[in-house]
Amino acid sequence: MDRQARLFHSIPSAKLNEVLREGLKAVSEFDDLGLEMRRGVVYCWLRKEHDRMWGQQPGYVYVEVSLGEDRCRVAEMDFAGLALTYRQGTKRPRNELAARLLAELYEVTSVPLSEYTEGMFFTPEVLVRGDITPGAIRLHSGT
Repeated sequence: MDRQARLFHSIPSAKLNEVLREGLKAVSEFDDLGLEMRRGVVYCWLRKEHDRMWGQQPGYVYVEVSLGEDRCRVAEMDFAGLALTYRQGTKRPRNELAARLLAELYEVTSVPLSEYTEGMFFTPEVLVRGDITPGAIRLHSGT
């Protein structure tokens, strides 16, 4: 039997009942950077503190996700963020070569969750392949 992972995912509190009823769909709202590994995934966190996107904003809550480690890959979110910054030309000059190289770095340094060790990445994000069913999700109690 595959080892189970306990992950966190932040959502707008207005969507909580929908997520608990219908689960999380593997439809990214973010640029996939041209990488297959970023398609058909749900983005999660190993710890709430890793969430530098939405979790600290008012109106967001965390759900806990429990699923098999074999569905999870960990990558350095900062590489993806920098790649997007160069691709979009926000905060940095638009540079498609820099974006492509950073996306490649993001991909080649990613590891299966079973191989991840604490501190390997500054901002580890977990890419969970496929939808996450309602039975694998519960509201995070805050402890």
